[in-house]
Amino acid sequence: MVLKEVNSRDATSGERFKLRVNEAVTVDGGVVIPVGAAAWGEVLAVDGTSAAGGRGRLSAKLLYVETPSGPLPIAGTQGTEGRANTAGVVIGMVTFGLAGLLMRGGNALLKAGDIMVGYVQPQPAAAPAEMVVQH
Repeated sequence: MVLKEVNSRDATSGERFKLRVNEAVTVDGGVVIPVGAAAWGEVLAVDGTSAAGGRGRLSAKLLYVETPSGPLPIAGTQGTEGRANTAGVVIGMVTFGLAGLLMRGGNALLKAGDIMVGYVQPQPAAAPAEMVVQH
């Protein structure tokens, strides 16, 4: 769950943001990631609003969940778009002439409380330890 709003007006590509696990992850009946565990995401791409009613766009990906044994990679992406403002531009042009083209669309938002669905990334098998044989 997103903890603090991320929006296309203020965010930059590569910016990281904090999330919280809202449902326990279990394996064989045991909890491996508890509710409330901290997780991190990253903004992939952002396009702010533009003149002539253009909407903002924002896409983000999940990175990892913090666990007692270290960060656990997770996968998941989400994109969102703001609201277009075509009607506002038309009304603005009628009222203000060409200056009406300067009206912008809505910002894209990942609101606090929004859910991003993530999946645990498969971990590579550990390399076998070298054995030292003494003669």
